[in-house]
Amino acid sequence: IASRIESMGIPNSVLLSESVRNSIKNQPELSFQLLGKYEFKNVSEPMAVYALDTDHLEIPDRSSVTGKLAQKDKKRSPRLARWAVPLLVLMILTVIGYYALGPKTKTTEEIASSIAVLPFTNLSQDTNQDYLSAGFTSEINHQLSKIESLSVISQTLIQQFEGQKKTTSQIAEELDVNYILEGTIQKAGDRTRLLAKLIRMTDNQLIWSEEFDLNEVNLIDAQIQVSSGIAENLPLNISEKSITELNKIPTSSPLAYEFYLKALDSYNEWVALQESYEPTIRNLEKAVSLDNNFAQAHALLAMVYQNSSRMVGADFQVQSNKSLQYANKAIELDSLLPEPYVVLGLIHNSKEAGSGVKWFAKANELDAKSGLFQLFLYHLERNEFLSAFEYATHKVAVDPKSPYGYIGIANVHQEIGNHERQQDILENLVDQGYTNTYVIGNLINTYSILRKPDNAIKLIDKYLMPNDSIAGMLNKGVVLLFSQKWVEAEEYYLRTSNMDMDMGLIHLNTGRKVSSDTLFQAAIDRRLAIETKGNWQFRDLSRIYAAMGDFDKAYEYLEVLDQRDDLHYGWIHVDPFFDRIRNEKRFQEYCRKIEAKQEKLRRQIQQMEKELELDI
Repeated sequence: IASRIESMGIPNSVLLSESVRNSIKNQPELSFQLLGKYEFKNVSEPMAVYALDTDHLEIPDRSSVTGKLAQKDKKRSPRLARWAVPLLVLMILTVIGYYALGPKTKTTEEIASSIAVLPFTNLSQDTNQDYLSAGFTSEINHQLSKIESLSVISQTLIQQFEGQKKTTSQIAEELDVNYILEGTIQKAGDRTRLLAKLIRMTDNQLIWSEEFDLNEVNLIDAQIQVSSGIAENLPLNISEKSITELNKIPTSSPLAYEFYLKALDSYNEWVALQESYEPTIRNLEKAVSLDNNFAQAHALLAMVYQNSSRMVGADFQVQSNKSLQYANKAIELDSLLPEPYVVLGLIHNSKEAGSGVKWFAKANELDAKSGLFQLFLYHLERNEFLSAFEYATHKVAVDPKSPYGYIGIANVHQEIGNHERQQDILENLVDQGYTNTYVIGNLINTYSILRKPDNAIKLIDKYLMPNDSIAGMLNKGVVLLFSQKWVEAEEYYLRTSNMDMDMGLIHLNTGRKVSSDTLFQAAIDRRLAIETKGNWQFRDLSRIYAAMGDFDKAYEYLEVLDQRDDLHYGWIHVDPFFDRIRNEKRFQEYCRKIEAKQEKLRRQIQQMEKELELDI
């Protein structure tokens, strides 16, 4: 066998059998790439061959591997030769007849496009094992997302089926997927068993399954074998890079990996309170204390600290510095992970608008599904709406089961005044099960713009209040503010300690002008103190000065925005901050200018949607 494998090598390469690779795969400094399974001369079964993958070694091209491989017998008997042509004709007629008269089915490529990883069921009486099943599910989902040609349903969407007594077929139909991965984890006595099953939903066939005794095989190996087992059994064109990523050993410490799975179980990027991230941070910090070379744990810590830095009650500078520290460490350990580059881009953008774009591009270079939403936001913030729309639609094309591309398209429609279109897209996301704070928050804003406060309040009470009361109170305060219910709005602003410009408007409209001026001036000072002046600061300043009655100053900022081709906030026509100048000719002319710009963009976007044949 060694001789056979040696014959496949190219100069400066190291190839190994599966048994040798299994003996040394837990060495953290070693990385391997699966070349495939090959039939060798005088060897009864196909064998997997791996290449050692380092910066200084070559990897043979899988499609052109040569060597002592088993050859098909090319000799044909005279009898077979005599019947070859008639048999070929018969086969062709059979195939034609099958496709002309038989059942119409999808092609292999069509049915190999999407998968849903259902939560692994904890069959144990021990509920402490719940994190194991939930975290393991999240990690499998994350690993499969690295396959460019496979569309993977987000865990957020799958969670809607928890507690529902629906069959696998019903779930697959609702999610519109071709494959389902399901599994169980069961602890009995001192032993824990994990079972994974891959089902093809077009004919409800089990096409792969594997059972692991977790006393003999650790969770890391189980995850790798499940991820690679799925990849090998789906008829996909998988890049060498994806295969390498799927077979990469994340950590040499099984205990560190368990803490990482616990962190995945508790992680939720759509929360409003910084404290909500604390369980995730604790588990990840335990993971890196056990293995400081655990790149994925550092990358997730970077993302968690970056998200939490923007939350209510967070110290932005402290959290942002920690995020930067963990992102740099993750890149030092594994420069091919896309997530830390996204974090670096967000950090740089917070210091200087637009300076993070090269990091987002780097993330997208490493993973075709990463960085696109951030690149969309970059162009959106620069008022480059057509480019923003292109990135949003590209996100839909390469990652159709993710909500981000659709959110981006909805945001573009808000900017260009297509609020009904924005509403349709966001309502469709909610109907599909995307009910996180970000999607709901965007839809609430849309309802406020369209003067549908009752719809907005219903959304808040149904989705935000039960799951994230801070976000619920923040949004309810804004809806009441736009409805000019000042007293009711103030109650919610006070409960969230929000004493910014909105509270100044509330004080102004409830007869407290002195305190209103104080609140407005503090809000102005905060915005002027930010060195990099983005459009949002000029928009806010125009609103504050309009409400204060300093109309010349308000128009000064509106003029700056007009020169920048800015479309202001999508709700300028219903914004209560402009009530005092709403009937002024100068303000109405400004609004007409915005409408003319929006109309031109609407025509361009409509044409792009036709060309792309978007079905959203």
